[in-house]
Amino acid sequence: MNLKKNEIEIIKLLISSSEYLSSYDIATATGINRRLVRDEMANIKKILSELGYELVSKTSKGYIIEGKSSTSLQKLLTIIESAERKREYSYPTLPAERSNYLLKRLVESNDYLKIDDLADELLISRSTLSSDLKAVKKITTKYNIKFVQKPNYGICLIGSEAAKRKILSDQFFTNLSASEMHYDYLSSFFNDHHSLEYGIIEIIKKHNVTMSDYGLCDLLINISITITRLTHGFTITEEQDLSHIEGRSEFIAALEISEFIEKKLNLKVSQYETNQIAIEMICKRSSVGLEPINDPRTQEIVEDILNAIEEQTLLQLGTDEFKKTFTLYIEASFVRTAYQEKIRNPNYDTTKEAYPLAYECAEIASTILHKYTNKYLLSSELAFFAVIFEKVISSTLHQKKKVLLVCGLGGGSVDLCQYQILTRFENRIEIIKTTQFYKLHDQNLSLYDLVISTAPIREELSIPHINISTFITKGDLDKIESYLNYVFQNNTLTTLFHPKLFLVSNTIKTKSELSSGFYKLLKKQYPTIKPTFKNTLLSQNNASQIHTTNGIGIIKLKKPINNKCILTVIVLTKPLIIDQEPVSLFILLSSTDRNNFIYNSLLNTLKHYRQDQSVLSISSYPDFMKIILTYQ
Repeated sequence: MNLKKNEIEIIKLLISSSEYLSSYDIATATGINRRLVRDEMANIKKILSELGYELVSKTSKGYIIEGKSSTSLQKLLTIIESAERKREYSYPTLPAERSNYLLKRLVESNDYLKIDDLADELLISRSTLSSDLKAVKKITTKYNIKFVQKPNYGICLIGSEAAKRKILSDQFFTNLSASEMHYDYLSSFFNDHHSLEYGIIEIIKKHNVTMSDYGLCDLLINISITITRLTHGFTITEEQDLSHIEGRSEFIAALEISEFIEKKLNLKVSQYETNQIAIEMICKRSSVGLEPINDPRTQEIVEDILNAIEEQTLLQLGTDEFKKTFTLYIEASFVRTAYQEKIRNPNYDTTKEAYPLAYECAEIASTILHKYTNKYLLSSELAFFAVIFEKVISSTLHQKKKVLLVCGLGGGSVDLCQYQILTRFENRIEIIKTTQFYKLHDQNLSLYDLVISTAPIREELSIPHINISTFITKGDLDKIESYLNYVFQNNTLTTLFHPKLFLVSNTIKTKSELSSGFYKLLKKQYPTIKPTFKNTLLSQNNASQIHTTNGIGIIKLKKPINNKCILTVIVLTKPLIIDQEPVSLFILLSSTDRNNFIYNSLLNTLKHYRQDQSVLSISSYPDFMKIILTYQ
């Protein structure tokens, strides 16, 4: 019986356990992705059944082989041992697996490897191996490593030792990400205070070098590879250019780590190796505790990026606090680029969908950086930048509103009123000042976003106001919430649209083509959308009736695409006739907002859009956003 590696590992674990094992226990012990454990268990149950053993599973406990004994399991152990012996002589079979195997094999070799020998080693033909080597050659280009092939000699990789280690590091981290075992990897060191890694972590903490958990995993992996390479006689001999990071405190920490390794392993660590540890530490650390260098060129790039974002999206992100943080990100990015290092983000492939507008800002930043450095941001770096943009965008969405509280009663009544309001809305409003009704006209209302008053205000003020009861009820609090959601939602509309979900078209002439146009835009941004969505997008079962006003149609999906608010816009050069009204601008809304605050905000904004304003003048996304800002 042929057993896969995962099946062997899990069955061995079940054999050795006298208690139930949960899927988490199995994933932790074997390194298998936790989401795949259940699939593997279904196969194992079938295998054990064929061999005469019963795998029992209980929801609250896990899995166990029932009725096992040393005698009854002997046959199973023999099968496992046989399968393991076979696996010792087995090699990868899939093209991607073979490419990774060959890449690692070439990195670890100190000499040429003959093509025929490698083909025999992998049990494949020479032509198949040649195809695999093309993939290997393509990969090595990313690391600035030369793929050399000489007649009668074979193939080898020529490049710096640091670059070769990056290949091994990437492979190790990819495997760790695939099994989602980053935290198990770190936990294994915390439990052993005598381990090398635990000592290194303590040195890092001692020198206040803050890292993300993934950054720390990456650094420890690199140090582990360094030790393995040194043990086999491979050492860094090239002098590094340290001009980008000279004087950094991480060099002191790196020296202490080197001395610790020498003492612990009796292994010589050269100055070049120490420098490499410092470089990796600097590239993988967070910006916590750092101050910007504020080089004029960096400041120019920061301004260019923020100006480009504002020009293309109308988002204004240039606060002093954000500029400082963003400058640190740019400086760190330059250092990583200089040393061909990367910041790890295992979620880089989902960040685009999770934070679409923030990811767009990151791509704009990448384009500007390319203009200065001739290099675009890597995928993980794009995700890294998207996170900081999402933070500042979210802060504008959820920024506390400054409130002037008008309360006719004095003393304890004012305090009680404040308490009752803030108990529910502490995260959404800040009561800056309280005053009496007769003093209202003495106040500088420009200092506030909203007036909440227990006294009836029947005149128009320069800012929004809401009247509530003297004795605050649940109805009053609900009224405040509805008001906050509705009145201030307009301020966030610019953060809900997206440049890549905007299209000006002169080819769409029917509702069917309109549906197809929406689908194509959404599919690029959200690839998991099913093709059937295109055919039902504008059907009565899937979308509310198109609400038209001033040549604009708003369509709300009854079933949202995902848990995000998604606004997709198509502008037609020739209008469609909807309910006997020509419509040239369509907005498709997908939202989980059951109270229709966003939908109503759109209607409220667009109803002010003047009839004499031609929709046909909209030729770009910024044009459209200017209308939103003007009429909100």
